[in-house]
Amino acid sequence: MPMANNPINMKERNPKSIGSFTYYSLTSSCSMFFKWLRGIFRKVKKRNAEINDKSSIASDPEDSNHEKVDILFVQDTTGSQRPYIEAATAAIRTICQKISRTTNLDQDNIRFGLIAFRDHPPQDMTYVTKDFGFSSDISIMEKNLKSLKGSGGGDGPEAQTAALAEALRMDWEEKAAKIVVLITDSPPHGIGASHDAFDAERSLDIARRMAEQGITLFVVGCEPELGTYKNAVDFYKGLSEITSGKMFPLTDADQLGDYVVGTALEAIAMENLITRYQKNIVRSVYGKSKPVEEVVDDMDKRLKDMGVKMNTIEVENIYNVTEKTEANKNFWKTASDIAAARKMVWEIEGPMYQEEYYSAGQEEYSSRPAAWRAPAVVIQETSVGRSQAERIVMQSLMRNSKVTANGMTKRTSIWKK
Repeated sequence: MPMANNPINMKERNPKSIGSFTYYSLTSSCSMFFKWLRGIFRKVKKRNAEINDKSSIASDPEDSNHEKVDILFVQDTTGSQRPYIEAATAAIRTICQKISRTTNLDQDNIRFGLIAFRDHPPQDMTYVTKDFGFSSDISIMEKNLKSLKGSGGGDGPEAQTAALAEALRMDWEEKAAKIVVLITDSPPHGIGASHDAFDAERSLDIARRMAEQGITLFVVGCEPELGTYKNAVDFYKGLSEITSGKMFPLTDADQLGDYVVGTALEAIAMENLITRYQKNIVRSVYGKSKPVEEVVDDMDKRLKDMGVKMNTIEVENIYNVTEKTEANKNFWKTASDIAAARKMVWEIEGPMYQEEYYSAGQEEYSSRPAAWRAPAVVIQETSVGRSQAERIVMQSLMRNSKVTANGMTKRTSIWKK
């Protein structure tokens, strides 16, 4: 440093110039010293930032846990759905209590909504959809569910797409975890089911708009009816995955309450992590041009290092999973529209169910199995794994992007890069 290399020797200076020389030399040396010190600070700060970028995604200190949740039932009310409507009505109060107790949420901050649907005229002349809105008053939700009557339905496929479009227009709480639970035993129009009286609809586009709005779709497929429809299971798997949701098989109506509780607990836990990390995830991908896989790796490492745990639901799979069924699911998930996907999917012969879940003596594909073994349902707190880390990253990006069949095409958020 200048002060060390050029010491000031007062005895060697002319007494008449000592004052001015000393002032000039000390001022110059101090200025250079502080400039050097600032440079060191900048290097340390930059190095720390590089370390953080390489090791993990930092959380945003301004964000806190979500304290609200909106759960929307999209309920098929055609004739075969009567036991599921009754099960939802009987379980709704317990569902609210379990969610509140497990998450420490005030029950006033848990809103339930309901959309009932049947079919389009002339297949059904009663109604296509019926919107009951949201309410935190469980008595209102019970009353709304009790008002539903399972009847009608026409050609097999029903008005699921119209109901999901209605769900997008609901008065969602901006800061809440947003969940749609579609309960049905039939496919929507247009995916290739026999005796379908209507052409393709825009359900894939609706799911992508849901993803942009932070709405997670869970599909509860009521079996054994749903699995008898061509393309239905693979379609619903692909549709729900667009929003990072899941499709579950339900063979026992009495288990419906557990399904709703499990999906709600998992979605709330996921929402808290998304809220905490999404700004830095978006900045990493759009601001720093990091590959998404690398950001997922960073998130996975950070959450494991922190020992983060979350509530999850796992439902035992009852379906046959093959290369063709997986390909079909991905066709539905990534197609530009229903008509395009329908041209690509493989024809699947035989039942969708695994043999152990239906009577061995049952051979007719379209017949109801004589006996069922209900799939195991496990709701528990588990360590966050890579699949959850990937969902956190993907949902964070979708909420700040234009989501298309080809992926996320542009950033829509206005945070600083």
